[in-house]
Amino acid sequence: MKGIAPIWAEALAARFPRFAGGTLRADVAVIGAGLTGLSAAWHLAGRGARVLVLEADRVGAGASGRSTGLLGPGVGQSLEALVRRLGKERARGLYRATLDAVAEVERLVREERIDCELEMSGQLVVARSAGARCRLSRFAELLGELGLPFEPLDAAALERRIRLSGRPEAIRLPVAGTLHPGRLVSRLAERAVKRGATILEGAQVIGIEPGRLVLQGGEVRADQVVVATAGYTAGVGLLAGRVLPVHLQALVTEPLDAAAWSAIGWAGREGLLDARRIFNYFRRTADGRIVFGGGAPRYRWGGDTSGGGSAAALDRLGRELEATFLAKLSIAGGWTGVIGYVADALPAIQRWRENQAVVHAVGWCGHGVALSVASGAWVSALLAGEALPDLPWFRNDPPLVPLEPLRWASFKTAVTVMSLMDRLA
Repeated sequence: MKGIAPIWAEALAARFPRFAGGTLRADVAVIGAGLTGLSAAWHLAGRGARVLVLEADRVGAGASGRSTGLLGPGVGQSLEALVRRLGKERARGLYRATLDAVAEVERLVREERIDCELEMSGQLVVARSAGARCRLSRFAELLGELGLPFEPLDAAALERRIRLSGRPEAIRLPVAGTLHPGRLVSRLAERAVKRGATILEGAQVIGIEPGRLVLQGGEVRADQVVVATAGYTAGVGLLAGRVLPVHLQALVTEPLDAAAWSAIGWAGREGLLDARRIFNYFRRTADGRIVFGGGAPRYRWGGDTSGGGSAAALDRLGRELEATFLAKLSIAGGWTGVIGYVADALPAIQRWRENQAVVHAVGWCGHGVALSVASGAWVSALLAGEALPDLPWFRNDPPLVPLEPLRWASFKTAVTVMSLMDRLA
């Protein structure tokens, strides 16, 4: 499978100044210019802080500019797992917070007039196998018990929305949509700068010390620091073994002709994800393509964040795409990206215990479009000493997976077991 740049990359064409070395000063230094860091910068600059955003590569070069652009609720492995772990009341509160995060993205886009092709079209969760139908049924049951919004769709109702292989069933989540992630990142960066923040690219942070960030070729003196580095967090010396760099992959088709769209339907333009444990997720684009993400997530030995093994992963994902749709689709290529993953699949947003001047907002575990944008308000409140809601993702120490052999083996085993459960159920 041919590797290509994400189709959103053109929206990131505008470059920001590069770090020229020396010593810089700021009230707050933000490490990482993805959606998390840029949202934090926008909120903090709005409070009057001198904000300096440090990006090792380019704005949006990480997971934010490589996603599929699905905006939806949810967090953790599943709602059922949240209920088992937290109880119904806390699980309901956490899920409602993710609904609020989706609404926050919609509000920000509307109020800041951000052109990012946002369509609040809802999201379909689809089951195409016996095991997936069981998981979907339990999900719908819990949504009903907890008073959370959803709409059940039987096979006939789903077929009126989209035609997929097999006779799938689905539920529809109304508080969801799709967007152009490259445009969202780019426009949010522009809005942060307009509020007074400074963004520097090519600013590689290699260490965090009290009152000081060590960079390649210089330093930044800052009163407070925000770490928004997703799967690259261990590289700045924070949360090693707790936030793992996990590789995901996505494909994009060539533009579909009228006959293909007629065979598929999909006039409602909902985002879709399937109900398996190892699941795929896909959406239509404004220019008539399908972006298809998913397949088995990958952790590489030593937390390697380079793109090794991506061709084989993209080939496997291509076979998933071909098995999903009734129409014959031509694949233009695909790309991979690195997210921050936590063993219990919950984010970690809190002051760093070893240095209270540092706040980390990491570990979105694949739910980053909504949660990363919403996290800017939480981060700015933390730095201002304001109270936060009692939610379990406001925590300092996500689970530690010690020693590299155990990390690699545990992740690989977990993915294998979940894949087997999907096939055998």
